[in-house]
Amino acid sequence: MRSTVLLLSFSAVAALGLFPAACDDSTPIDAADNIGETSSELARRRRDGGGGASSSGGTSSSGGTSSSGGTSSSGGTSSSGGTSSGTSPVLGGCPVLPSNHIFNTPIDAMPVHASSQAFLSSIGTANLHLDLGSTVDPSSATFYGIPYNIVHGSSFSWPSVNYGSTDRSMTWDPRSESDCAVGSGHTLVSPCTAAAAPSPLVPIPQTPLVEGGIDTDPSQPYGDHHILVLDQDTCHLWEMYHCYPRSGGGWDIFGSAHFDLRSNSLRPAGWTSADAAGFPMLPLLLRADEASTGRITHALRFTINSSKIRVAYTWPARHLTENGTTSTSLPPMGQLFRIKASYVIPSTFNTQSRAILQAMKTYGVYLADGGSNWYVTGDPSSAWQSTTVSQVQSVSSSNFEAVDLAPLQRRAGFDVNSGAVPPP
Repeated sequence: MRSTVLLLSFSAVAALGLFPAACDDSTPIDAADNIGETSSELARRRRDGGGGASSSGGTSSSGGTSSSGGTSSSGGTSSSGGTSSGTSPVLGGCPVLPSNHIFNTPIDAMPVHASSQAFLSSIGTANLHLDLGSTVDPSSATFYGIPYNIVHGSSFSWPSVNYGSTDRSMTWDPRSESDCAVGSGHTLVSPCTAAAAPSPLVPIPQTPLVEGGIDTDPSQPYGDHHILVLDQDTCHLWEMYHCYPRSGGGWDIFGSAHFDLRSNSLRPAGWTSADAAGFPMLPLLLRADEASTGRITHALRFTINSSKIRVAYTWPARHLTENGTTSTSLPPMGQLFRIKASYVIPSTFNTQSRAILQAMKTYGVYLADGGSNWYVTGDPSSAWQSTTVSQVQSVSSSNFEAVDLAPLQRRAGFDVNSGAVPPP
């Protein structure tokens, strides 16, 4: 299924709006957390899931810098509840996916999923947890959240990467579902096989912001250590997993995914990304700069225990994990949830809190990976207010419901390999 290697220059990709062509998908099937898992189970989860539990698992109000640049998102939504598109957020001068991408589309009028109560019961009731922090020092033990880097990819030499790890639990080959670049023209290669890319490159800057900070431990202890890079020259997003600097230069990584932020194309069917669901992480990341404006115009990502995720995935996810069961009472990887319309956001909550909770009502939260239950991932930023953490974390999961996206998938023009929402 993945015998074809795609070779495109970045200029061609940018000009044509192309992304590695997705494989034909069968009917979307309905799939990850490291809590209570043994080292062998962790290894299996990474082999099967590739994505990562949400950040460092740290607590809320401390930890993390925000990205290395960029502007906050633009405002504007549609109130049509999924019947028309919203507005593309903007970061670093780039649209964060097209306006009609499902992540940017209001879903508040979509029907409740028939298995909503079963899904919620299987997960268990708990309050939300903001997996982010306000520490801006990457060397701090409280550097919580997932940072991102905004770069001019044409302004520096892209380092070479090695798809491997000294961590012996990492035993599978990540290259067959990874993207990389080759040569001085940074030609895109997908999949990044050894034959097609003997010297693979990715646009990691000299001193990148890395989830959990840069770790130079030669044993490369198990951890997500994501690096997210937005190249604002091309509006291409690169997301890498399990990243450690090599003593001789370059990086050891265990997976890399490329996304054209001007395109609705999804990953090839069955492919992971830096996220177990095969999602791009940055478009679903909760960012302090957005929340501080009082308006978030896109969906968010969250995690639950991997044993509570069905061994299946549903659109727009592309990948499943195998730590759960096939029980239909478990939500599949990629399942969308939202805060019920009946929940009233307290008027006493601050601007950030109200924006976060409204986004969860209007755009929802996608099950993106295994991790702790009801952990919503954000960036590390000194702009996070301590009251935001306490206020959002006072909200119970009992205020949520699962969303049924089937009506969108029945519209004329729907393509399972695209994140685009067809017009009604």
